[in-house]
Amino acid sequence: MVQSPLSPFERLAYDRPALDLIAFYLAVDPFLGPPSNLVSLLLTSRTVYEHLCIKNNPHLYSEIFRYKFDAAALDRRLSPSWTSASCLANELRLRFVALKYIRHGRVSVFPDRDALWRSYLMMLENDGRNEQHLCQWANLPQWALSAVALRCLPRIDYEDCPPDPEGTSLALWLLWMTSSPERVRGEGRAPFNMAISSVFPLLVRGYQYPSLLAPDTHFYLPLCEEHDTVTAGYSGPTTLASTIHYCGHQLQLAVPPLTPAALLNYLVRRETRQNSAPLHPSLVDLPATREEALARGIASPSLTQEDVAEFHYRTRTHFFNNPRERGRSPSEPLDLEWFRLVSCHDLWDIERPLRGIVYSLGTIVGNWCGRMIIPDTQVHINAAVDNRIHPNTVPMVQERVACRFEEHHCLRFSEPLVAPPCPSGFGGEDIFNAWVPRNTRIRHEANGVKIFDPSTGKDTWYETYCPDRAQPYSAAACQRLLNEYGMGWRSQSLFTSHGDDDEYEDYIEETLSGVQDIIITGETGEKQGEAWGYYSYIGRVRRWDGLVVLLRMPVRSIFISHNFPAFHVCITDQADKPAFDSSGCYIFKGYVHGQSLVGRWRDNVQMHRIGLEGAFVLCRQDDEGGV
Repeated sequence: MVQSPLSPFERLAYDRPALDLIAFYLAVDPFLGPPSNLVSLLLTSRTVYEHLCIKNNPHLYSEIFRYKFDAAALDRRLSPSWTSASCLANELRLRFVALKYIRHGRVSVFPDRDALWRSYLMMLENDGRNEQHLCQWANLPQWALSAVALRCLPRIDYEDCPPDPEGTSLALWLLWMTSSPERVRGEGRAPFNMAISSVFPLLVRGYQYPSLLAPDTHFYLPLCEEHDTVTAGYSGPTTLASTIHYCGHQLQLAVPPLTPAALLNYLVRRETRQNSAPLHPSLVDLPATREEALARGIASPSLTQEDVAEFHYRTRTHFFNNPRERGRSPSEPLDLEWFRLVSCHDLWDIERPLRGIVYSLGTIVGNWCGRMIIPDTQVHINAAVDNRIHPNTVPMVQERVACRFEEHHCLRFSEPLVAPPCPSGFGGEDIFNAWVPRNTRIRHEANGVKIFDPSTGKDTWYETYCPDRAQPYSAAACQRLLNEYGMGWRSQSLFTSHGDDDEYEDYIEETLSGVQDIIITGETGEKQGEAWGYYSYIGRVRRWDGLVVLLRMPVRSIFISHNFPAFHVCITDQADKPAFDSSGCYIFKGYVHGQSLVGRWRDNVQMHRIGLEGAFVLCRQDDEGGV
């Protein structure tokens, strides 16, 4: 039998560039949505199909992937073995399966899993193109709200629906990531009420849900092999670990903590409604301004109408899409989120193959302002011990929090403070004093802080970090780093490989910066102190995952320092020390997400009992006027 000759078009299969180019332009037009125009071309003949199918031509589909989706973050975060042609071709197929699922609008607890993870990771890689596919083509914002409501709103058949903390957390983060001032302002009454009703119980009972990647009782991580038990923390259960198929590999990662996303979704919606809400009529009894309060002899701290109006109308939580930083793509700040999840899912993993920077040096330096959510004490305690009490019956109020933080680094030529063990034999490190030794004295001096630890009888030196200077430390410290260790002071990232057979490549971070430990100090400025009370802050950053822990202490006005660099703090567990009131101390614990520090706060005195706690968010302020 004589074989039929190939048509002129089929012979293009032997001219690979020509046929590939035709297929590529068919696939990317239109830009949004799957490459559906390729179907007709693939059906032209067996010869054309054999040449253009994804199995035989992964290079074509990897090019389609790079045109339709953002790939800069993948190239930056992963080794080439993850971004090969076959890996991207496979990821292209999986992404459009997930996008079609979202576009159809269906939500279901277990089938949602891949679509939730795929879209969440796409948002962490977003430089513009991913968001277009997710929001414009697949209508992710509406789908995410439905996924949240499915998991959070009370249902008659609730007992037949297994709890899904993994899906709930991902859905909440996607709802937050796709929220914008325009979208939130445009939400109708039904979507708004659905969102608020879904997330409010998660705030009231935040102690039941994951808010941290590892227990707050552990400062030193990863744990050693001999440490076969984990000390339970005081911020709810530890988040889950998960595994997904991603870029041709099995990727292990931590589920993002649930409670921060719930708080962010709640606040941006409540604050948007406040823009047009009048102040309570009873506020007319307050003095109009600080000057009037002084004239009337009202002692501070005390509120004025001006203070309340500023809190009501001007204190706002940042949205996910902050203005782009000069010289950086939108996805670059999200590298911290990415590496936090892929390298902090196992408390015992020493190697951490995909490790990276989880906290950028100088992140916390500057002015911060936000709010803490405070439940009614007795009702909160009752609800904590009796699950029959509905969370919506717990009254919640808000208090403004404003302060200025400084960051101090223990460099390689100094010995960092030892995190003390938790008192009373609870195990782990002393989270109730922000992992700082009790009775520690910290004195601000030129270029840094001198810290005396009475438990060791030693002083240690932490250099104050100044991110707005060419040399963020003192000239002597920068020169010493260069001379003795051959390194600069900025965080650096390098790819290294353990061998040709490894599917991972280590991502080395911050060891080149010479920073061993980070101490944070802060205080309330005069304007907000006169209104809401003066507070001092001392805290630490957990190197393993970038967790920020702060101890907030009320300061008696006679000891207020208006010259922040000279501020002196004495942390103590003795009631007769003069600098601080022994009551009203709180522990703030959270992660920096973009320009916001989000987490949970708790009192630090009820170690043996249920403590008073709630949520908080602090947002970086560009100006100093409100602090």
